[in-house]
Formats: sequence, structure tokens, C-alpha cells
Amino acid sequence: MSDTSGLSSLGGPTIYRYDRPEADILETFDNPQPAHPWVVELDCPEFTSLCPVTGQPDFGRIHIHYVPGARCVETKSLKLYLGAYRNHGAFHEDCINRIAGDLCTVLAPLAMRVYGDFNPRGGIAIRPLVLRFSTDAGAAERELCLSLLAQHDSCVRSAPTSP
Repeated sequence: MSDTSGLSSLGGPTIYRYDRPEADILETFDNPQPAHPWVVELDCPEFTSLCPVTGQPDFGRIHIHYVPGARCVETKSLKLYLGAYRNHGAFHEDCINRIAGDLCTVLAPLAMRVYGDFNPRGGIAIRPLVLRFSTDAGAAERELCLSLLAQHDSCVRSAPTSP
């Protein structure tokens, strides 16, 4: 059974912050299978933030994939963290890099990939991608992580869609 003693977002009162996306919102739990590398995919289709120049809302879908090290992210805390961008003014590229950085800070994953698929602004869709590796990862470990991510992508593309 998973140890949930350090998680406060689940089951307790929910505090919503809409303008301060900070890493301390993110909660983690022990990787249940640390002996074997594997991929976690998190698809967040309701991301919103503000244009830092015009203040207009921006909408997008955030795709997070990571190969866990010792920790995994608890998804309700991730939802609250991403929701904190709602009234936060930042360019898409900054949002994606900050999300990757904050997740890497709290998780220390072997590999992290964050992709933002933003709705067009001014007729141009912006799709930033961040790929980060553990600073301790050697070339072989990086190649293994890239292979796992590619295999995951292949499985997702070939999976049947539900009716």
C-alpha cells in the first residue's frame, strides 16, 4: 500500500491559488517501482494563463511525461499547481520551462518532457517543448529514457480509441 501520510491535498480542504504557480504546491509520493525505469504520462487539457502584455487569457493543453527517480507527483497537487497559472502573466515558452523546472525540482526524475500545445494567438499556434535529464544521468541512462519515451509515444499512437 502506498504511504499517503505526507499528502495534504487529497481529502483535506482545498486551497485554490490562481496567480502564484510555485513548486511548493506540488506534492510527491515514493516511486512504487524504483528498480525499473518506466514512464508517467500526465495530460492536462485545461491549462490557462494570461498574456503578460495584453492580459488576455491563453488556453492550451500541457503534456507531461517523465521517467521517475525516487518520487512521483501527486495529481491533485499538480492540478492545483497548473491552476495557479490562471491569472499569472507569462509567455507560453516561460510557462513550459517553469513547469518542467518546478517538476524537476520536486521529483528529481531521470528524464522530464513537457510539451505545451497552445491555442493559436494572432493566428500562430505556439508549441514549446522542454526535455531535461537528471544531472547524474550518463549517456546510456539518457538513451534508455529516450527509448522509453519513444516506446510510450508509439504505444499511445497505436492504441485504439474508445467509441
